[in-house]
Amino acid sequence: MKIHVKFMGLGTLYKAMNKKKDLDLDFPKNHVTVKDIIDSLIQRYGVHIKKALLNQEGDIDMEIRVLHNNKTFLTYGQRMDIALNEGDTLQFMSVG
Repeated sequence: MKIHVKFMGLGTLYKAMNKKKDLDLDFPKNHVTVKDIIDSLIQRYGVHIKKALLNQEGDIDMEIRVLHNNKTFLTYGQRMDIALNEGDTLQFMSVG
């Protein structure tokens, strides 16, 4: 399963990800969540991604908006569990 991930206004991520603003992630399984995306990014690019995206409770920081397929903002507190489908786009962007 392939998911396209974009980043806007998140300078820390931009640096940690070798100046990439978007990328495609491939997963061997059919059930992928936002948490799987973040875990994959942390595994690939290290702890800087974790610090930039997650709060101390392990949820996506409130200062980051998550947009699904360029139209739906994911609600805080439920974002990690959202199921994704083949070809979906997930966009992380700074609130400010």
